Amino acid sequence: MRPRMLELLRESRGLSQTALAKASSVPQPTISKAENGLVELDADRAERIAHALQYPLDAFTWDDEIFGLGSANFHHRKQQSLPVTTLQRIHADVNLHRMRVVRLLNSVEIEPRYAIPSVDVDELGSPAEVARAVRAAWNLPMGPIDNMVVALERAGALVTHADLYSSKISALSQSVPGCPALLVLNHGMSADRDRFTLAHELGHLVMHTMPTAEADAEREADEFASEFLMPAREIRGQLNGLDLAGAARLKPYWKTAMSALIRRARDLGCIDDGRYKSLNVQISQRGWRKNEPVQIEREAPSTLRKVIDLHHDEHGYGVGELAAVVGLHAKEYADRFDDDQRRSRRLRLVP
Repeated sequence: MRPRMLELLRESRGLSQTALAKASSVPQPTISKAENGLVELDADRAERIAHALQYPLDAFTWDDEIFGLGSANFHHRKQQSLPVTTLQRIHADVNLHRMRVVRLLNSVEIEPRYAIPSVDVDELGSPAEVARAVRAAWNLPMGPIDNMVVALERAGALVTHADLYSSKISALSQSVPGCPALLVLNHGMSADRDRFTLAHELGHLVMHTMPTAEADAEREADEFASEFLMPAREIRGQLNGLDLAGAARLKPYWKTAMSALIRRARDLGCIDDGRYKSLNVQISQRGWRKNEPVQIEREAPSTLRKVIDLHHDEHGYGVGELAAVVGLHAKEYADRFDDDQRRSRRLRLVP
């Protein structure tokens, strides 16, 4: 067992060393020493730990690089601080997801139409200017972005949904050498929040390849997302004197939350602070803060689904075989990756 993988796989199950010791009947000091590379577990103890964590033994031998939450490669849209144990589990899950994706992509060719650039905000002047530059580079038409997931997948990113264990975190993104950019959305969010969160994470990937103060990074990513989804030049005239009815009418067209449209109207000077506060009070009083009255269609990722379909349908992998490739038992693989709604089946994946 590789010491760091033992720790990562344990954290992915949300277990402390003490809890794993109880579940596996391997003493906690032995687990601690194994995770620190001081002892090598014998076959019996390794098997018991693997069984307790419900992972195949082979997964403990992976030697992929592990990236920390604090690195410039790993962005997380937190609404407030989270317990350390929750962050550890999220960190473990996203690293493991990346490792699995790398293995799935080993025999598959993906040809993105565009690239996710790395841009210095100071050189272009503002996050809004960066957003306009990315829209131009990706040949996006004027007006609303029809499908945010498709736009990202055409640029080579992989989008997926996962349980991030807390409603306080909306998404994570990670961009590291040897793997497409990963954007992981938390389950249970509205479709319009998914879109804004993806644009926010794209802002991180484009602008924050070097460490940036968290408050500045979040503000810049929000400004990028607002301009990317609601370009000032095109939306300003629609936001003058905005009220709730107007926000409800605009939401299906721009595919952004009413609250985001109201914030955009304030930021662009189309309504004053007084009306902005009044509209937000009305939203809260009507119970619309988490469940707005106008719904938009959720956008479904497809690239990873196509990769899995290709392995099953063209390469002849069974569920058990592909589960072994990604370091999972068959049932968990099926829960995480497989479904009965197979879509596009192509040897070459061209988003």
